[in-house]
Amino acid sequence: MNDLLALLKDGKKKKMILDTDVYNEIDDLYALAYAMLSPDKVELLAITAAPFYNHRSNSPADGMEKSYQEALRVRGLVDENSNIPVYRGATCYLPSKTEAVESEAVDAIIRLVKESDETVYIVAIGAITNVASALIKAPEIADKAVVVWLGGHALHWKNNKEFNLYQDVPGAQVLFDSNIPLVQIPCNGVCSAFHTTIPELSYYMEGKNELCDYLLQFTKDYMKPGAKCWSKVIWDVTAVAALVRPDTLDMVQIPRPIITDNSNYAQDWARPHYIYVRHINRDKLYADLFDKLANK
Repeated sequence: MNDLLALLKDGKKKKMILDTDVYNEIDDLYALAYAMLSPDKVELLAITAAPFYNHRSNSPADGMEKSYQEALRVRGLVDENSNIPVYRGATCYLPSKTEAVESEAVDAIIRLVKESDETVYIVAIGAITNVASALIKAPEIADKAVVVWLGGHALHWKNNKEFNLYQDVPGAQVLFDSNIPLVQIPCNGVCSAFHTTIPELSYYMEGKNELCDYLLQFTKDYMKPGAKCWSKVIWDVTAVAALVRPDTLDMVQIPRPIITDNSNYAQDWARPHYIYVRHINRDKLYADLFDKLANK
């Protein structure tokens, strides 16, 4: 695990797959753009669409399809000539810890990891269904890949009913029980500090280019009607930052917790270690994000 910390901070370009429920809310759009605008830090091998189910979708399958289409849209806004492949993912969540959900995204994850002569970093910013399915189908990819997952709340938080984790608890259990090297970025209690406001976004992005204006309008449309004071956490950028700007994340090594059936954490100090992000340098990371978006 010491090697993983060193690898994250070695400054070398990383091969990356982004697994994202990009239509779920606004943060995935920023994360995808940030990854594409950091070609000196990451080679984005593929974008895989993850399922989600909330007020913005009719079902997990509908959420995945909307995410697939939105990923294509954002990819084109960042670079209209981009040929980064986008794959449809799972249409439902894992039925159990031993049953994978088949999809072209799962097959792509397995193939890309196996074909690579370097470590592949799977940055997952939605339900972990696609990644867990790949681990069930081909557990050997754990020897050649690393997962960075934004999911779950901080270990000290009052509960662990976080959207990405709670959608697919068996998937989270597969991930945490596997031997794949893992980086976790918790939501409430850690990533929740990475918030911004419409005035700040307008100051740094408005009128800069078509991508900035699209992201800004998308964020405004997401704003709660009539809100007098409103801020928004752009959660998923922090997961990409683990590869692009690891200096903005305070990372420690601790035993990986057990994910219980009711989504809570249980501790076994004999468990293998993983990397747990406990703090984010909010201003330094936003400065890099805004600079890349405005100067694309």
